[in-house]
Amino acid sequence: MQGPTQPQSTPPASGTVGTGHIPALRDPNATRPHIPDHELVRRIGSGSYGEVWLARNVLGDYRAVKVIYRHKFEHERPYDREFEGIQKFEPISRLHESQVDILHVGRNDGAGYFYYVMELADDGSEGERGKGREGEKEKFSSAPFPPFSPAAYQPHTLKLDLYRHGRLPVDECIQIGLALTTALEHLHSHGLVHRDIKPSNIIFVGRVPKLADIGLVASMDATMSFVGTSGFLPPEGPGTPQADIYSLGKVLYEIGTGKDRHDFPQLPSDLREFSDPERLVELNEIMLKACEPEARRRYHSAEEMHADLALLQRGKSVQRRRALQECWAGAKKIVAKRPSSTSRPSTVFRN
Repeated sequence: MQGPTQPQSTPPASGTVGTGHIPALRDPNATRPHIPDHELVRRIGSGSYGEVWLARNVLGDYRAVKVIYRHKFEHERPYDREFEGIQKFEPISRLHESQVDILHVGRNDGAGYFYYVMELADDGSEGERGKGREGEKEKFSSAPFPPFSPAAYQPHTLKLDLYRHGRLPVDECIQIGLALTTALEHLHSHGLVHRDIKPSNIIFVGRVPKLADIGLVASMDATMSFVGTSGFLPPEGPGTPQADIYSLGKVLYEIGTGKDRHDFPQLPSDLREFSDPERLVELNEIMLKACEPEARRRYHSAEEMHADLALLQRGKSVQRRRALQECWAGAKKIVAKRPSSTSRPSTVFRN
């Protein structure tokens, strides 16, 4: 199971990078892999199978580089499977605004690793805390990447927002849900699944939420081991569109209620004290359907889940629409059971 990517908080010593003499942070505990045309500044995250580096390319642009090591896997096949997933995802990654852009993929079999270069998440460090939350536009919009300190840089993830704010306003949860359901729809339409959707794997780039840490992306028809993160995995395991929908439902539960995913489906005991309790109850209807234990009872597609979120964003009631749908379905069943009014017993004439 792939562990979450955790931010590194201790800044190592400084040096130089490229021609701009930008401080490069030296981590004595980190062995730096060789990434062509990139200077690795410092390690900013690590997981079960690899690590993420802040890097600067020859043009002076900052990027994120994820390195996956062969020795982290017990067998060759899972390692090759991760590489195959990246190969399939790379061509479509730049076709949707809520997919993280993969800019380059490389492999060094001699040194025992492969890597991929990605666009860098917004700066979530203390100096950037709170920026963009006041007066935020109704929809996410791209913005120029602000100057930042490489020494203090921390990727802006949904998990970081959750840690700092406890829970997010329902309207913001809806916006995030809308962005990520379209990202899933795009991914699934190309025959791929994510398999590890959770707050730490959702980053913000130009304040747009994006599905990141796509190391577990794979084909729907691939034979896969049971991977992912406990609490975000459905009972049947990962590897299907419905499993991704379940994981996204758990993400919405955490950011909407401020409770741990393992507490699902409990609502906060102080719900009445929230500024938007009615809206949260409506959002809960979507979360409950997304996280149904039986896959057949969940949303059939990310597009279907997106439709309910869009309905809620427009101020409509998901609860009311479902109640009407159930009444209509019940009425149709009753009508179907009634004998047809045109059917009459045949008349037999006898001489």
